[in-house]
Amino acid sequence: MPGVRSQGHSEGPKSFHRALSHGGRSAPEVHHRSPRSRDAASGQRIFAARLEGRDPAAEKQSARHRVVVDRLDALAAAYVNEHLARTRRGKEVDSVLQREFVSRWGQRSIHDLQKREIMELVMLAMARGTPVAANKLLKIIKAFLSWCVGRAILEVSPAQGLKAPYKEKARDRVLSDMELAAVIRAARRIGFPYGDIVELLALTGQRRQEIVALTRDEIDFDARVLRFQGFRTKNGKPHTVHISCPALAILERLPMTNSFLLSSNAAASFQNFSAYKRELDALSGVIGWRLHDLRRTCVSGMARLGVAPHIADKILNHQTGTISGVAAVYQRYEFMEERTYALERWGEHVAKLVTDSPADLIQVSQGHSAYGSAHSRRQIARDIRSYGTSALDL
Repeated sequence: MPGVRSQGHSEGPKSFHRALSHGGRSAPEVHHRSPRSRDAASGQRIFAARLEGRDPAAEKQSARHRVVVDRLDALAAAYVNEHLARTRRGKEVDSVLQREFVSRWGQRSIHDLQKREIMELVMLAMARGTPVAANKLLKIIKAFLSWCVGRAILEVSPAQGLKAPYKEKARDRVLSDMELAAVIRAARRIGFPYGDIVELLALTGQRRQEIVALTRDEIDFDARVLRFQGFRTKNGKPHTVHISCPALAILERLPMTNSFLLSSNAAASFQNFSAYKRELDALSGVIGWRLHDLRRTCVSGMARLGVAPHIADKILNHQTGTISGVAAVYQRYEFMEERTYALERWGEHVAKLVTDSPADLIQVSQGHSAYGSAHSRRQIARDIRSYGTSALDL
């Protein structure tokens, strides 16, 4: 062939060289190894791998296996079943993971996922004008990929080192007494279930999801407490909350037939927060706040009433607080009596903000009484009277 020459021994591998030219000038030669040469190089690599104690055939099979088996959609499903199903916000996290992550890359191998792709996905959420949601998405993806590392599916997470695109400011919004009264009045106008959720959040200081997903089994009317198991709390620890008189009035009138007491859907907890929050803001005239701010408002209000910080920490179920370090390891007293007192005092304060007297807050339904024969309407009234005249002053 013109311009092509071969080089090599008669029995060894041959190399072919082709001289190229352009405009009368010689160009660098391009070398093409014969198939025999390529086979020899491959054989050398296999031999070297054997010397290192590796099995090239098994490695090749494992690589094919990873592409087929380690698909993102299958791994995400395993992550949901093995991990998220046991967490408090598992359904919410699963929804975000499926919508933003799996729907886009579900059929790909997790080993092909690149750091830049993850960041581009997060920045798309930023571009939609939802910076907090973008941070949340990155956090969810990181948790999923870290789980994959823990399962030895990945050596290193491709999201490692990625930083949240938006620097969130620590919230310090506390509703004034006037704002809190306006919010509760508006919540009562909205009614069940959202209005009752808002009022219980203000009275108990608990987290939104703990109240929203409340079930009948978690209410002990005889002891007047809410009992949350560990899987329902943020820190994974069981938590007991005293039911104050105003909170008792709300729980007493809830329909006890639904799986979730504060939902009009018997099979699912309440979800339509955005629309009802807009209505609540319009009715109350209070803007620039979130439902979680009621938790801060509650503990700040109790502090104004003289409740000690370590008692407030116990009411909020804070894992770390005023009692920490070695003291937290050995201090196991739950301060239930003090917590009861604090929540009753706060309940009285909130009731007086909205009505002239705590008793006016109690509106027992004319129908079904979930409180039971031991706690009739007359018993509730006696509780309120004794509460209002008892020596509970700080």
